[in-house]
Amino acid sequence: MTEVYLARGEDGKTASRRAMAAALEAWGMPKEPEVAKTVLGKPYLVHYPGVHFNLSHSDSWGACALSEAPLGVDVELVRPLRQNVAGRFFTSTEQAFLARQSEPERAFFRLWTRKESFIKALGKGLTLPLNSFSVLEDVLYRDGLVWYFHTYSIEGGFLTLCCQQPEAEFHRVEDAG
Repeated sequence: MTEVYLARGEDGKTASRRAMAAALEAWGMPKEPEVAKTVLGKPYLVHYPGVHFNLSHSDSWGACALSEAPLGVDVELVRPLRQNVAGRFFTSTEQAFLARQSEPERAFFRLWTRKESFIKALGKGLTLPLNSFSVLEDVLYRDGLVWYFHTYSIEGGFLTLCCQQPEAEFHRVEDAG
């Protein structure tokens, strides 16, 4: 089973902690388990080696994803782009796709959350160049593995979960207050 929890709060870090608390409670785990990081920075639950998790936050949004297999999650709000960001990080096919879009900034961040969630799922950090793979399709085949992108529109942006399961459950954590 793969699940992603999305929360909104005063700030993204607080919201991601709320999302993580809700996810861990749903999985019957303590709300504040011991967390460590791999040498490349991917977090893991020390006392739950069979559970993979990942966090993300942007502005007031926070997300936590859990699964029995590797995964990555990214949440981003759509904002103005700096010049030629796509040219540095996207494949030529992705750049051509963006050039055809009526809302290029929305399209950019939809693809950006896919790229970020994929590299987070691999746990390799930015050792894998972002322009070395394409995320235009909902399925990505890499190194003998199949990765699925589950992309959700949220108010003002996107959340993408990248995992090895064709289905995932999405949960919205109720707003605090």
